[in-house]
Amino acid sequence: MFEEGRRIRVSLAEIAKTQVWLINQLAKRGVVTDKTEMSAVLNGTRHGNKVDLILKTSAEILKEYRDGHGKENEQF
Repeated sequence: MFEEGRRIRVSLAEIAKTQVWLINQLAKRGVVTDKTEMSAVLNGTRHGNKVDLILKTSAEILKEYRDGHGKENEQF
């Protein structure tokens, strides 16, 4: 779990986005969380089905963001 959270933090830093941005993206997909819970998830101190959902959906969001922005950047 901790490694997944670390990868998400690194990905956020690489695309210059914050955990708050990710929390808002999760909410748009129906996954409601807050800063405290997100921090615990990324640190690996929380466990369970919701944590799995947050990590999985976060990874999807980051991949979609990178894929979409990578294509836009190729045009320049």
